[in-house]
Amino acid sequence: MLVLLVICLTAWLHRVYVERENRHRHQAERELQSINQLQLQAVVGWQQQSLRDAEMLVEDTLLSAALGRWLGDGEVSAREGVRRRLRALNELGHYTAVHFVDSAGTVLLSNRADDGREGTRVPLADLGALRSALSSAKAVMAEPVSDRAFAFPFISVFAPLYDDEVAIGAVWLVQDLRSVLLPLLEPWPTPSQTARSGVVWRDGEQARYLNAPRGVKAAVLQYRYPLDGNPAAVVQALGGVRGVFYASDEQGRAVMAMASPVFGTRWLLLSSVEVAEVFADVRRREILALALPVSLLLLASAGVFGIVLRRAWQRERVLTQALQRSLGGLEAQLRVDPLTGVANRRALDEAASFQLALAVRGETPLALLMIDVDHFKLYNDHYGHPAGDQCLKTLAAALQAHVGRAGELVARYGGEEFAVLLPLTDGKAALDLAQRMCEAVRRLQIPHAASTVASHATVSIGVAWLKADAVTVEYARTHRVAPEGGPEGGLEWPLMRELFEQADAALYEAKRLGRDQAVLNVDPDGEVR
Repeated sequence: MLVLLVICLTAWLHRVYVERENRHRHQAERELQSINQLQLQAVVGWQQQSLRDAEMLVEDTLLSAALGRWLGDGEVSAREGVRRRLRALNELGHYTAVHFVDSAGTVLLSNRADDGREGTRVPLADLGALRSALSSAKAVMAEPVSDRAFAFPFISVFAPLYDDEVAIGAVWLVQDLRSVLLPLLEPWPTPSQTARSGVVWRDGEQARYLNAPRGVKAAVLQYRYPLDGNPAAVVQALGGVRGVFYASDEQGRAVMAMASPVFGTRWLLLSSVEVAEVFADVRRREILALALPVSLLLLASAGVFGIVLRRAWQRERVLTQALQRSLGGLEAQLRVDPLTGVANRRALDEAASFQLALAVRGETPLALLMIDVDHFKLYNDHYGHPAGDQCLKTLAAALQAHVGRAGELVARYGGEEFAVLLPLTDGKAALDLAQRMCEAVRRLQIPHAASTVASHATVSIGVAWLKADAVTVEYARTHRVAPEGGPEGGLEWPLMRELFEQADAALYEAKRLGRDQAVLNVDPDGEVR
């Protein structure tokens, strides 16, 4: 009977082990697939942004006309105007060099007159992309190249230009692969010793690698792998296998791999992680879980069941604690604006309700600043959305540097609007801080050629505050209501909503008075108007 019980228990534990291993495998496959797709989106986004930059140059008739005047009439001022445009693109974009080349690939004009590039030629490997761009009248991205033309591995984008429908050359945009593409591939978002991603493509009978595989010491674009029919993941991927599959890496280690094509290129994004790492922990845990209950059952069946239950409870507690830690980190991320790194609207709403409750119960002042970047839509239209995003990051950092006391909070309110919550701060102190913030933004000297206020970026700030000693706890309690459409049991303070409305009104007044200033909207008694 005891032997039969042991056999049944062993069979049951083996089935549990197989089910848990399969579940863990599916979870690991989903994680690998998600990471591969996130990195693929980043690579495609970079590629499309580079082509968009080039297409803007193709459609720039003023640039083509200036080049026509210089090439046709020898107009020096037109040449220098074009050079300034190339230099601006070099400084504002993610480009290492920007040149104008003729149809034969000779550099006629560089973004810098003293860099020695004028008169040199486009690398032979890029001439095909140049000819394709000129014949199709569309921006074309070349293949990655390692050439003596530059001291680093690079990739080129050609933007063809025409004067009266006659091709006069192309703008040659050069990017350093080490700074624009590798950072999108090499960081792995989860803890792992063997996981990696890389870009590969077929080059004759070999696989060409952008970044070398794990464990191989080779520079960018210097590693190749023979396509001789072995079961390596790169061979299968270039042979047509897509999605998640199992293979070996370049050193023969078993890996779980995921291959995805990069749209519009010959590239494949290949992500992999060693199978031994994926299943090491689960196998060790499950083997122990199998061996210990069986061995203890030989001593006493009651003891075996007790130990199994205890271990299950312990594992559940560890997993629960790990889950709680993960959820805590995720909860914190949900309260941070991903672009600027300051608090988001959700964090602001929660902090506002909490600080108002403290202010009412402690009879202390509470102030609010509403901040709007002046003519930000014009900024985006003039400089482009990537530059607009960088502008918001810089402004958010400048605003964040002016707060530091407990409870003070800078948050992105939406679009180009920010809000600053200031507990224990009256109207005069809040207005002083708002004026310092205006001045800090001016000192940044962020160019804003499209603004009607100044030649640099500016902000307008509306200030409102309430004097909590003039607000009774009973009044606050009777004016605290369930928000319409909000979560069940959720409460909000209409008094706080009034404070936001008055700060908005002050912000509107600051804009009406000419922008680039702070306006206080609080009456002398501290009542929110």
